[in-house]
Amino acid sequence: MLHDLTGCLLEMDHPKDIGYSYTNFSLSLANRRCDPSETWLVLIGIAPGTPERPQLVKGNMQLFSVDQQRSQALEAHAASFASFKLAGNDKPSILVCFASKTVNVGQITSKLHVIELGAQPGKPGFTKKQTDLFFPPDFADDFPVAMQISQKYSLIYAITKLGLLFVYDLETATAVYRNRISPDPIFLAAEASNVGGFYAVNRRGQFLLATVNEATIVPFLNNLELAVNLAKHGNLPGAENLVVQRFQELFSQTKYKEAAELAVESPQALLPTPEIVAKFQSVPVQSGQTPPLLQYFGTLLTRGRLNAFESFELSRLVVNQKIYWKIGWLKTNLIEVKNLGIL
Repeated sequence: MLHDLTGCLLEMDHPKDIGYSYTNFSLSLANRRCDPSETWLVLIGIAPGTPERPQLVKGNMQLFSVDQQRSQALEAHAASFASFKLAGNDKPSILVCFASKTVNVGQITSKLHVIELGAQPGKPGFTKKQTDLFFPPDFADDFPVAMQISQKYSLIYAITKLGLLFVYDLETATAVYRNRISPDPIFLAAEASNVGGFYAVNRRGQFLLATVNEATIVPFLNNLELAVNLAKHGNLPGAENLVVQRFQELFSQTKYKEAAELAVESPQALLPTPEIVAKFQSVPVQSGQTPPLLQYFGTLLTRGRLNAFESFELSRLVVNQKIYWKIGWLKTNLIEVKNLGIL
């Protein structure tokens, strides 16, 4: 029986009480998680399945806000928190990801949800995602028992009792991979943050480590946008041609802002080159519009300091514009000044 649901973080040998809620669920506690900021908690409880499908246990999740001292009950078997930084936002968004498998009038529904918690006022919000979890026919009574997030690769790992692994892209909730990783039931999983994967223990006592094969995962994907996004997040090889192809598509569609973001975030520093600068320079500038080259440099400056060539080209661009642009960047030491005297 679960009566008082208390969220705790372990600090060495002393637990720290960070939240309290009360729910009259008659459940067995399966898991509990806390986001890195310690402002959101989640408890997962399971209960016996229906008489028709007793092996497919029911999953219930209680999401609790420490700041608001409020909770919400949802159907879910596994959950985890993630942080994701949206373009244009100073701080990353807090996301809750959870997986459920329910039976309604004999119909089984399996879903993965990704939802933002506590949206930032006046800033772009994360669009909530929902997608299907596709269980093979032989796994009709299987259900998620653990969920881990890879911040390194921006991936969601959903692990089931019978050893299935579902891998989804965090940003889009797009399926990346599915396979069985254990012939024996899995009952415990934990994050392996140093390798961007997870550890798991099965009933036989085997200790498993799963992570991304960096050399093969990008060529394995047949979804161009997904492959490019994964390569960007993980700084992975194998996407060189795909990144160039995607950049050309965006540029030809006059989506210069998106093209600039892709160039700046391209894996292995593939696209921030003099050739890319020349390509943005070649675009005719319409009266009253921001030059695409300035959009590119503005995006580049959000990631760090410009080199000598980029500093020179940026200064050439803005020398006839409002002078405070250049002064602001100089004061923050974001551009090199040794070649600017000839302007």
